[in-house]
Amino acid sequence: MSRCLSERTLLRLIAGSGREAQRAHLAACRRCGVRYRAILRDLDRVTDLLFHTAPPRWSPSLLTRYWLPASASAVAALAVVLIWVENTVWRAGAPAHPEEVIAFVSDVSSVMFSIHDAPTDDTGNATADNNCAEVGNAKKS
Repeated sequence: MSRCLSERTLLRLIAGSGREAQRAHLAACRRCGVRYRAILRDLDRVTDLLFHTAPPRWSPSLLTRYWLPASASAVAALAVVLIWVENTVWRAGAPAHPEEVIAFVSDVSSVMFSIHDAPTDDTGNATADNNCAEVGNAKKS
């Protein structure tokens, strides 16, 4: 009892990559021959449709045609509003005095770069850099 060929095997034979035993079965088996010719006929129809049918023309929908410019305008308006708010509302506070800024930066830098239990001078600034330099010079001597 011989087994008929699968669809995959028939497609391989159509593509030209089947084995000789499969080709011999196809020539001898009437049922496989009918299926083989049906697949060939379907492939020819698909090929004809692809070659002789024009590709569909794309036309933008009304929704895209009207909403795309509207959304771009809304984004531009939002950007203008954000710039206005940044310039008028967020910067409305009085600017800090330079002395306050210098004191704040000094405090932040002394905290960030201080060494634990580092000595400070009379103003509260760390003097660790000077001490480290002195220790480094003493070791070199």
